[in-house]
Amino acid sequence: MASKKDYYEVLGVNKGASEQEIKKAYRNLAKKYHPDLNKEPGAEERFKEISEAAEVLLDKDKRAKYDQFGFAAFDNNSFAGSGFQDFGEFFNDMGGFSDIFSSFFGNTNHQGRENRYSRAVKGTDVFLELELTFKELVFGTKKQEKIRVLRTCATCHGTGAKNPDDVVKCTRCHGQGTITEARNLGPLMINQSVTCPDCHGSGKIIKNKCKDCHGHGYLEKSETLDLNIPKGLRPNQQLFLQGSGNASLNGGQNGDVYINISVKKSPSLYLGADDTLHQIYNVSYLDALLNKTVEVATLDGIVKIKLPRGIKNNDVINVKNRGLYVNSSSVRRGDLKLIFNLVIPSSLSTKEKEVLENIDQETDFKPTNKL
Repeated sequence: MASKKDYYEVLGVNKGASEQEIKKAYRNLAKKYHPDLNKEPGAEERFKEISEAAEVLLDKDKRAKYDQFGFAAFDNNSFAGSGFQDFGEFFNDMGGFSDIFSSFFGNTNHQGRENRYSRAVKGTDVFLELELTFKELVFGTKKQEKIRVLRTCATCHGTGAKNPDDVVKCTRCHGQGTITEARNLGPLMINQSVTCPDCHGSGKIIKNKCKDCHGHGYLEKSETLDLNIPKGLRPNQQLFLQGSGNASLNGGQNGDVYINISVKKSPSLYLGADDTLHQIYNVSYLDALLNKTVEVATLDGIVKIKLPRGIKNNDVINVKNRGLYVNSSSVRRGDLKLIFNLVIPSSLSTKEKEVLENIDQETDFKPTNKL
């Protein structure tokens, strides 16, 4: 046991981590190293290590014993290990931990108790990041996005076998997915239920594997989603597509697709509070001096603005009903706040300089400076 890594270290959480933090860490790592999804050398061993750590830390009693005794808590020959009244349950009761596993991966046919994974389990969900322009965010749009998903193998219809009669009941566990093993517990002998090593908990053996999916029962495919993006969204909102996620690996419903919305950075636009949209507008110093009417290109088209006398940098003009929609079903919108940035040229022609010097000679204007 001394060579084992600390369970908290395996999951990358601290000793005071909450149950939710442990679940989140387990889900992320299990998805990364699951042997059905990761074929790299060492992935399966890493997955087993992660699963073992989560199985202990997600059980309050086991976690408490681990925190007190370390790995000795599960050593049959140690004092701590032989003192557990529920030691048999440590091996037999995979309840909460297995439920987490199945809800995340669907039916993997890799672990099970009483062949629990033979029942139909919903496929896993797919998460997609979608970046919109400000115009798409405000007004909505239609898009097509490609995703990689698991689909039931059309050749074997999900059985993983070359022919239907190539799937037979496991003779070792008699189709239960688990077997009973005797194990020494100090001076006692206990029976424990463990996953059948021959069928990996499925209760079935495939004699001849499907040539297309190689016995998995599913294939990874690229699919195109037709997305109808509604108006009035906000960054970090999620859209939900039911049944478009990964196929279940044992005949259950498909998982779902969750689309997280973000917005592309803009040199002039940013979001404000209360459904407002902020836009920086560069205005010529001459237009500002002469109080001209300028044409401002907004997401709604050209808006004519009469510049107020004495306008300064960062002055704001409010344009009603040109901001974000309150929600996707509303006609009400927030306001557009135009933030003015006065721009002075970095160089002048000879004639421009001459004209400005003449104006300088004629004007009595002097800015006030106070300390």
